[in-house]
Amino acid sequence: MVQRYVAALIICMILSTTLGCSKQIAKEEARLYSMRAYEEGAREARIAGRGRNGKLLEELQAAFSQEHIRLTNETFTEDDIGNLTYQYRINNDASQFITVYIYQSPEARRKGMDEIYGAQEGDVNVGGGHNLIYSDKETSIVYTSTGDKTDNYYNLFKKIAPQLLNEHDGRAGS
Repeated sequence: MVQRYVAALIICMILSTTLGCSKQIAKEEARLYSMRAYEEGAREARIAGRGRNGKLLEELQAAFSQEHIRLTNETFTEDDIGNLTYQYRINNDASQFITVYIYQSPEARRKGMDEIYGAQEGDVNVGGGHNLIYSDKETSIVYTSTGDKTDNYYNLFKKIAPQLLNEHDGRAGS
């Protein structure tokens, strides 16, 4: 009788220890999964432009659309520290494009723009193209034109970009 009692007690202790560990493991797995799901969702939102930067991208496309100009061939990149780059061709023309850079901070933007263009703002000729750069906070918008179609959208971009940056509230939300 005592042996049964001891055996039952040991079985209960093993089960409670196992269930306790399983609950702890399950909680940890759920926490990890939730964080992983959050990070994946945040990344998808950035890629699709659904964070705060999504409003800027939508307004950029709408502003050109109002002028009967399409922004096409959208590409998206994210570097290893979370800086985002969106690029569009203007009316499907590979010699005319707009690039939107969204950096981690204004300091990172200044450094990044200096590395790419040698300037943070204004007219810059780099790599065979004419670039017009507007920047504010963490964001820069660049119009680049190359070849014999240089500056087809220069005046329109000068009108649209500063206004968009003025209305944009900063870093993309994750």
